[in-house]
Amino acid sequence: MTASSDPVSPFGPFAFELTPDEAHVAASLAALRRALAGGLSKRQLAPLAAFGIVMAFASILALTGLVSRRHGVIALLLAATAFMLHRLSSRRRFLLARRESAASIDAIRAAGVVVVAVDKQGLTFHGAAAPARWNFVDCIEAEDAGGMIYLWPRAGAPAFLPTRAFPSAEAAADFVDYVRVQMRAASAPLQLG
Repeated sequence: MTASSDPVSPFGPFAFELTPDEAHVAASLAALRRALAGGLSKRQLAPLAAFGIVMAFASILALTGLVSRRHGVIALLLAATAFMLHRLSSRRRFLLARRESAASIDAIRAAGVVVVAVDKQGLTFHGAAAPARWNFVDCIEAEDAGGMIYLWPRAGAPAFLPTRAFPSAEAAADFVDYVRVQMRAASAPLQLG
């Protein structure tokens, strides 16, 4: 690729084609992150804690005779029903996120060979599909997980490339470090000098 007016990164363009296993791993992690975007505590742990508190409170009231056993059992059944409905809606959210992530990653996989160009501002993916761009300033995290390197944006789908696209594991780790440094530099406020 030709050099632009911007300084070029020390990492040249990478070419790769996703395998079915890599596409599955990338779709699974992207779906999990999307489904948990509202926060693990708020969406998963808080309802479990509320269910436990209601169960304990209703049981204590029924066992001490402050409410009838029948009303205690009704409260327990209502709490269990509400918790199970919440779990079903959470499961549905995970399945929908997985399906959407799998569809987008399958489209990338179907496009064939993808070439990733790296510059000081971000990554650009070129392939049979339309080019896609991820700027470092718009991203919150770079991660190396499951044989894939992910660049997680504030909104939208992640950028990812397999670590096998690099000559060695050290080169992949150096790339992740480089991306993190560029993300910090891009998000740092401009200093007047």
